[in-house]
Amino acid sequence: MASLQILYQPQAVIHVLILCLILEIASGQDNRNNLLSLNLKVSSINKANEFTVTLTVTNKVDKCMVVKISTEDNPNIKYLSAKATYTACICTIHNFFWDIHVSANTVLQGKAEVVPDKNICPDGENIFPVTSYVETVTSKILVTP
Repeated sequence: MASLQILYQPQAVIHVLILCLILEIASGQDNRNNLLSLNLKVSSINKANEFTVTLTVTNKVDKCMVVKISTEDNPNIKYLSAKATYTACICTIHNFFWDIHVSANTVLQGKAEVVPDKNICPDGENIFPVTSYVETVTSKILVTP
């Protein structure tokens, strides 16, 4: 108990806080502003105004993370199979696909959001701590008249 009494001295508390800050700076080298890279590719299918959308998500940190992948609602876009929202464990790079029909020139927005791990990643994987990180990417889609 006597060893904890030193923490009641203001100068000792300041030293402990400075030590914690130094340790966080030294070990906290994750770039939390640049966790993911997104690439949205829209490829024409042989049918008029139908496209395959590929959203490539690249993990830019050395830990796996659970990511929720979706596209924003758009009245000019009809999903041919389903407007799927994916949740996946991404450790390196992963592709997600949608087939769409576009009724007018429009913009498609893809979104990736880091979410809590709910037994999505395999046991034993080093999981990135949950943040409120969201990344978006857009692509213009032009229809043929």
